[in-house]
Amino acid sequence: MSKSIQAEDLLILQLPEGQSPPMDLLLLADPNPQQINTYIDFCLILLAVIKGKTIGVLTISPETKEKAEIRNIAIAPDYRGKGYSRQLIHEAFIRATRLGYSSVQVCTGNSSTRQFKIYQQFGFELSDVRWNYYTQHFPEPIIEDGIVCRHQLVLSKQLGRSRNEASK
Repeated sequence: MSKSIQAEDLLILQLPEGQSPPMDLLLLADPNPQQINTYIDFCLILLAVIKGKTIGVLTISPETKEKAEIRNIAIAPDYRGKGYSRQLIHEAFIRATRLGYSSVQVCTGNSSTRQFKIYQQFGFELSDVRWNYYTQHFPEPIIEDGIVCRHQLVLSKQLGRSRNEASK
């Protein structure tokens, strides 16, 4: 049986071995299925489940011996704005720490302003910009809230105590 956490009616489970990942959800965050296929086999996949329905997914993979990377995180549109992505991220931190990683990295587009805000609230800091990444790696333009996604923002967070916890 997979380990899980429960908060209200949300259950976070690891995708059982041999089960296919929820591509419909993964494609919400990464519209290029070929890109998803380059990393999905190396990922720990966490599912957000409510009453037996998968409403969210987070994938995390090794980047280096010390660093894990959140490769994809998506919540079904009808379930957004309820804190489910935050619970997935929190569980990813727990799992990465348990696996011995000292930091987590996440990449997002310059047009993903809501996600950029959430990552910063979790203590991620901008560590790199990959200029023109999306225009070079995706066949169709990505447009979010009227903003063309061109550049990949790389954010990093050291695991352990957060600044807020350290100041208490």
